[in-house]
Amino acid sequence: MGEERAVKNMDLGAFDWHSPHPVFGSPLHSILFGKLIVSTDEESDTNELNNGFDDLINADYSERKSRLSLLRFAMRCGADPHVVAPRQCDVSRWWGGERGGDSMKPISFAGRSAFECLLAAKRSIKLRHQDPNDDADWTDELKAVDEAVEILARSTGAAFNSIAVPEGVVATWESVLAETASADVVIRVKNASSGNEEEDEVRAHAAVLQGASAVLKAMLSTQAMREGAQKVIEVAGHNSGAVRLLLALVYTGTVSNADEGPDVNTILSTLDLAHRWQLLHVVQMLAAAAAQRVDAESFEAAADAALRLELPLLVSSCRAFAAAHPREMRARLTSRGGGPIVGFQSAAVRGDVEKVLSGEGSEAVPQKRQRRAL
Repeated sequence: MGEERAVKNMDLGAFDWHSPHPVFGSPLHSILFGKLIVSTDEESDTNELNNGFDDLINADYSERKSRLSLLRFAMRCGADPHVVAPRQCDVSRWWGGERGGDSMKPISFAGRSAFECLLAAKRSIKLRHQDPNDDADWTDELKAVDEAVEILARSTGAAFNSIAVPEGVVATWESVLAETASADVVIRVKNASSGNEEEDEVRAHAAVLQGASAVLKAMLSTQAMREGAQKVIEVAGHNSGAVRLLLALVYTGTVSNADEGPDVNTILSTLDLAHRWQLLHVVQMLAAAAAQRVDAESFEAAADAALRLELPLLVSSCRAFAAAHPREMRARLTSRGGGPIVGFQSAAVRGDVEKVLSGEGSEAVPQKRQRRAL
């Protein structure tokens, strides 16, 4: 249905972006084409709109923007544009009136990928657009399809996949992390607080750290570097809680059920450290956790990290929060300090919030020509 904000606010950690559905096709099919089959007891060539499930081509201006945004989001999450729709999706569709006119060729979905279907739709609409006997203007539709093609054709590098492992495997690695007698690396945490430099030490295993991060491997395996010679890594600007959370995720991918869970400030601090050490899978986990915890108090810190580290999921979550709280955001934009409302300290966050708010009804929305998707 193109519900962009709802999808982006959900916990999608266990969602399979590659699974096909007998009615909707793949997730990308559903974003682009809504519901492929209206219902099992209706004819596939019905002239009714898909019972409230619109599509990219038939959508109005606002929904079209949402569907394109969802398409980018799905690709960043690892959706595959080459997953084919099941054979049950044996239906055809065209646009622009009864049977699409003589020049519009219906497109079919069964056994075809979202990318194939999108290109087929483009060919069909282009033929109709070029028909001298057709007085409809399909420029906007073709522009939207071209943008969708570009999104699907662009490599996202989103290769973050998760698998289920037995609990005993996690327990084994928890015991390894807790076994400090064999740990041969000291992470010396220097946290400057209230003008005093507090120091704490956290122990880890060189083999694990080197296997998880190319940055740490270079540091610990090079004798010319102090980290390699002494097996001591110094960390400034973070507390030991952030380092311990980082190690828990490196070793087990989880946090203990006995804990209440890290607060958002610890998550963001750990996120910075994980990004510095290029622990990319840990960055993904922390970004997802931070995206679920964005609130008024943590908004600026989360948005700053999202923009600075280029984390699409967290950026989307922060923008959704800003859009949902326009009054508070505008108050912070206009605050000059000294009052109860604290203004934004980050120029990047300020600029991004201004863009989000300016998009709320500030653009003229073209009137949509009435068409039906069949």
